[in-house]
Amino acid sequence: MPDVARRRRWWLWRLGLAAACIAFIVRGITVVPDGELATTDANGNPVFEPKAYVASIWDARVLPYLKDKSGDAAPVLVALADQPDQAGPRYGYRARSSDGPWVFAVHGEGRIVAADTGLRHATVTVDVAGHEAVLQIGPVIYGTALRDGLPFLSFDSVANQIQFAQLSHELNDRAAAAARVGPDAAALVPGRRVRFAGMMTAAPPQVTAVQLQLLPDAP
Repeated sequence: MPDVARRRRWWLWRLGLAAACIAFIVRGITVVPDGELATTDANGNPVFEPKAYVASIWDARVLPYLKDKSGDAAPVLVALADQPDQAGPRYGYRARSSDGPWVFAVHGEGRIVAADTGLRHATVTVDVAGHEAVLQIGPVIYGTALRDGLPFLSFDSVANQIQFAQLSHELNDRAAAAARVGPDAAALVPGRRVRFAGMMTAAPPQVTAVQLQLLPDAP
């Protein structure tokens, strides 16, 4: 009988220990409704949806900013060629906390001097007041000029560097789609004049175009 009692106490002790472990594990579990799984990550943080975010600000903030704040590309290009150190502070924008390159919101007109429209990274080189600017019209857009030139967007707008890169990529995709709504690529040939708007880098002068319009030939 003493052996039976000892075995009974031993099993009761094991059952108690198992119950305590289960209680400890369950206490750390958070039950998440199925509907929330698609919008939260493993840590319970909201999942960033770059396409939806850019769609929400494109017409409401991006295009109005470029319309209201962009300057004539001609004096900017002249300043970049003649006084590059002064061009940035005078015409450009960069975040106060950044030591990165200046970015310029511009609009302008010019004559096409070269066109590479058969590439995924399609470009049109335009002569503006005797200075050349390369318009990126996509569908592949290089760089982060559009994102970095919008003062209402910053690294603080998102959770991490990956999301910041996703934001830039989606903005570029949206810009390319907007620019290519304009003239047919076959019409973008040297000698034709175009009107454009977008965000420009300094070295080299390269514009992420958000608007592109073919102008009538001069009589």
